[in-house]
Amino acid sequence: MNNIWNKVYSDDFTFFGEGPSDFAKKCYEYFIQNNVKRILDLGCGQGRDTIFFSLKGLEIYAVDSSIVAINSIQKFNEKNNQSINAKCIDAKQGLPFDNDYFDAIYSHMFYNMDFTNKELEFLFQESNRVLKTKGLLCFSVRSDKDELFRSGFKIDKDEEIYEIHGFQIRFFSIEQIKSLLLSFQFKMDKIVQSNEDLANLYLVFCYKYEIF
Repeated sequence: MNNIWNKVYSDDFTFFGEGPSDFAKKCYEYFIQNNVKRILDLGCGQGRDTIFFSLKGLEIYAVDSSIVAINSIQKFNEKNNQSINAKCIDAKQGLPFDNDYFDAIYSHMFYNMDFTNKELEFLFQESNRVLKTKGLLCFSVRSDKDELFRSGFKIDKDEEIYEIHGFQIRFFSIEQIKSLLLSFQFKMDKIVQSNEDLANLYLVFCYKYEIF
């Protein structure tokens, strides 16, 4: 996956746009309401939302599998006197952070990469591990209402992943999202359907609940 994105980001320095996503703006307001200070941008890409959060004064950590993306964030750090902690990692191997470390995890269209069901479950398990109790998990995914859903070539008969224009994309139903959250100790706050970046998305706002 990282080789594909290294090429994409090398060819286009603003592949997803220059300014922050609408989802990031919504999440920032949500973070402020919930007194969030330290966040992880999971699958940060070229960092347009990472940079937005950093400039807003949040303590921001960012991870991505593309070294090209991470290098661009580090260059931004140097030029703008910011202190974004950016790391190139394979999240499928685990998140390199302590338990209960973050107030919130933010992830924009990361989970709809071509992860297997087991890999996806592991990512949610890891997200739970590094979040504090009552920590927020805010993520967006391509929805089953997207016009590209079930177009292209289906990668696996048991998973809603399709190869479309050279990218492998996973689509989600609300039922699948709710099942994942329930399985990994997350309680739903709200799901919002939204059109952004030429995609129909589910915007998910939830939190890690405490087990007594």
